[in-house]
Amino acid sequence: MAAIHPTPKLSEFYDFFSFSYLSPPILNLRKCDPKDVEGWRDGDYFVMQIKICNGKLIQVVASIKGFYTVGKHFFKSHSLLDLLQNLSQAFANAYESLMKAFVGHNKFGNLPYGFRANTWLVPPPVAECPANFPSFPSEDEEWGGNGGGQGRNGEYDLRPWATDFSILASLPCKTEEERIIRDRKAFLLHSQFIDVSIFKAVAAIQHVMNSRLNVKGHPDSVLHEHRTGDLSILVKHDSEDVKLECGVKVAGHQSSGMTTSEIARRNLLKGITADENVVVHDTSALGTVIVRHCGYTAIVSVVGDVKKEKSGARDIEIDDQPDGGANALNINGPAEVTGGGQSNQSNLIDSKSSRCLVQRVIKENLTKLEENSAAPERTIRWELGSCWVQYLQKQETSTDATSKGLANDQEAEAAVKGLGKQFKFLKKRDKKPSNISSTVEKEDNDSELCSEDVKSNLGQESNVELSSEMELKHLISKEAFSRLEQSGTGLHLKSAEELIKMACKYYDDIALPKLVTDFGSLELSPVDGCTLTDFMHLRGLQMHSLGRVVELSEKLPHIQSLCIHEMITRAFKHVVKAVVASVEKIEDLPVVIASTLNFLLGSCGVDVNASSANDDYLIKLTWLRKFLGAKFGWKLKDEFQHLRKLSVLRGLCYKIGLELVPRDYDMECQEPFRSCDIISMYPVCKHVGCSSADGRTLLESSKIALDKGKLEDAVNYGTKALTKMIAVCGPYHRTTASAYSLLAVVLYHTGDFNQAAVYQQKALDINERELGLDHPDTMKSYGDLSVFYYRLQHMEMALKYVNRALFLLHFTCGLSHPNTAATYINVAMMEEGMGNVHVALRYLHEALKCNQRLLGADHIQTAASYHAIAIALSLMEAYSLSVQHEQTTLKILQAKLGPDDLRTQDAAAWLEYFESKALEQQEAARTGTPKPDASIASKGHLSVSDLLNYISPDQDSKGSDVQRKQRRSKVLQISDKTHDTRNNLQTDGAVFVDATDKATATVDINEIEFFSLIWSSWTCSGVSGTKVSFFP
Repeated sequence: MAAIHPTPKLSEFYDFFSFSYLSPPILNLRKCDPKDVEGWRDGDYFVMQIKICNGKLIQVVASIKGFYTVGKHFFKSHSLLDLLQNLSQAFANAYESLMKAFVGHNKFGNLPYGFRANTWLVPPPVAECPANFPSFPSEDEEWGGNGGGQGRNGEYDLRPWATDFSILASLPCKTEEERIIRDRKAFLLHSQFIDVSIFKAVAAIQHVMNSRLNVKGHPDSVLHEHRTGDLSILVKHDSEDVKLECGVKVAGHQSSGMTTSEIARRNLLKGITADENVVVHDTSALGTVIVRHCGYTAIVSVVGDVKKEKSGARDIEIDDQPDGGANALNINGPAEVTGGGQSNQSNLIDSKSSRCLVQRVIKENLTKLEENSAAPERTIRWELGSCWVQYLQKQETSTDATSKGLANDQEAEAAVKGLGKQFKFLKKRDKKPSNISSTVEKEDNDSELCSEDVKSNLGQESNVELSSEMELKHLISKEAFSRLEQSGTGLHLKSAEELIKMACKYYDDIALPKLVTDFGSLELSPVDGCTLTDFMHLRGLQMHSLGRVVELSEKLPHIQSLCIHEMITRAFKHVVKAVVASVEKIEDLPVVIASTLNFLLGSCGVDVNASSANDDYLIKLTWLRKFLGAKFGWKLKDEFQHLRKLSVLRGLCYKIGLELVPRDYDMECQEPFRSCDIISMYPVCKHVGCSSADGRTLLESSKIALDKGKLEDAVNYGTKALTKMIAVCGPYHRTTASAYSLLAVVLYHTGDFNQAAVYQQKALDINERELGLDHPDTMKSYGDLSVFYYRLQHMEMALKYVNRALFLLHFTCGLSHPNTAATYINVAMMEEGMGNVHVALRYLHEALKCNQRLLGADHIQTAASYHAIAIALSLMEAYSLSVQHEQTTLKILQAKLGPDDLRTQDAAAWLEYFESKALEQQEAARTGTPKPDASIASKGHLSVSDLLNYISPDQDSKGSDVQRKQRRSKVLQISDKTHDTRNNLQTDGAVFVDATDKATATVDINEIEFFSLIWSSWTCSGVSGTKVSFFP
């Protein structure tokens, strides 16, 4: 069977945004000399010559009273656009077509503020001539924000940062209203600090590169140190060796001299005592920014003294930023342009020498890996402590509930249970009152001895607990200790060393297996290294555990694939960083980086002269096995042969800050990259995130309510979360986009498709600008928006956005992923809605095979695929096959969810309907009554694959209007039939609302309305890890 979807190409990355198929209204515009214009008047500003789409040249003067033409025909207007439209019908037509296409990207008038290409692939115009292209971003304040960040001119360099952060930590925060004010101040101050720090860091790095300070030395030695007010900027040269970086990069402690064990202890104590103020109160982490750029690392930190005369203030003076994230610094702005736009005329000697440099770095590190096999010291993220406390509290709650149930059933047993070994004789006396001789005396003696031992042990334990308690009181604040004591976990009685051992045991035995379990249930569904990292870090899990995740994910091949790709990407990142650090001149970076990428991602070759390439391949593979084994504890086998190299390239560019030309790289050749493909290197910045803790809590509550089907609660929580996010982070921040996106999904389930699309479009605009054009959140917005457009009957727009989502999924997780399968089902819905049932069935069949292969034949998501195919077959009158697929659906759901689950009951109702229609069809065939699509129905015992081969587009397109009307009537009948059994039923992740009523209220409904109605029972995970229903 032919491929279900054409293989995407990198060269087509910007086609989605391009209007190149349209004629530009203006071909050229240039400013003219006023001396060349006759009749120059007072109040005239300048003259310009405009060449419009039909080649006509028009001279226009801009004056104080508006615009007027120069020449035989005199026209005057207050608007240049009106002037050109009146002068030329060709211009008017071209401008109208351009605006129509532009508005076509958004049906709801929420037009984007401007285009900002902050992704690893630059737009084609930039690739042609990057040196002459204006630095990003180019939009100004009139377009919603300058995008240039604050402090560009040094106006905030001498701000009392130490005092302001100290005041921030002391602001009142007991009520939600107080926290909103405090969080807003924190967001504004921290955003300003980040922008200033990046400018200072990049300037310091450029100063080192352009001066004689660029002397190679020890990687930890400081090349440049600068102090501006309360800010300290340290610049270090990156190591020229591929290091096994161990532990967590804890902001604020890289240069503090703390050991790994001290950092682990501090982070664990911070985590187990964390509350909603944990980020703001940790001023050392909040006041640190790390910037890596062109082989250097700059650490900007707040080191000034707190001014006592101002520290008692209860407020911070800082200008509000109403546009929020739109005014944030675009990290691609201070990029270092390295090349591009030139033909591949690089010197062969330079190419060879740079390849030798890569070989030397690899060989030297391979030797060190073979000599040193010591395991790195273990560290702890503070999020692990927070998750651990939550787990213990849940365990305590479930234990209390269980004990209460036992108390109700066995009151007498519970009265004795738990009294201890020395009281067991009481229970035996009650059972045998007559035996009061030597047996009782023996038990009395035993109990007395036991009682003495218990008293002794209790005394020792009490002393140990008291000692541990005193130790913790010295390590954490009084308020933090009080929170830990009130948590009900008993951790306040443990010593710091005991806490670390217990946390590590929780990490290995509970946290990692729970992560894999959530991957299998699609509670979390990472699509690339970015989302995989986020999911692990949010749970306090470190990326060096990826090898263990691969072992635990034995039955989840897509998770194994993501982990392997992320491990290889991280390994290659260290190689590129080491090679870049070895380059002395910035102009040599393009050829060196291209050679490094060719060495890492190029093929070994098949020609006669490929012996050296084969040697390089063997060295690379040997080093990679050693490195992955040492860093991740995982042994590479033959997985490298099946590597998705474009996915690795994408992740590598994001991790080291590379911008490339968007062209089709041939990964099967020995040198797929040229020096002109390397456009620039931009700074990679790491810092603490600052947003609204209450807003995040409300978002989580909205997700939980949505999963439970409590839509009213989900709407309330989501609306409050969005309000708090806007109040704290502004209308254009990434956390605000998350709130918009979740609320859109909730509103979609309530049936408010129009408002859902508006909110999702807002989220998409923010994600494209702030996160990038192929970020997972951007990808999710495309996918969700396509479904919303589909429900609003914008079929072309729906297909456009869903195909964009598929395009991006190909470069992130590949075609073998549950999210790709779910997107196939989306495409199937839309294709069926346009009458292409045969295309829809092919997509559904591909989704089924994908879910079977990745999740297993008995997974709930596999059952959803069977259910979708059953519906599609029923629309083709193949009810026998519908029965077979729905029987499989019901069997899976009964085994996984039980007979009482609403989804199981729903599948049983559908099976009953399909069986009744199959009997009607058989009776009609027996009596000779003609039925539509009888030729397909007669093939009812064929497999879906055989049926797909049987179907042809021509046969499907021969359906008459009468047949389509018959389908519509069946939709109405089915909607009536299922309305009573499904009304007001709540399911896991969605409920049946309004859609049935809409179906029965209108006669003009399309049959796909019924097709999409079935999906309210099924949920699959979105990119962000939240269960969202793709179909209401």
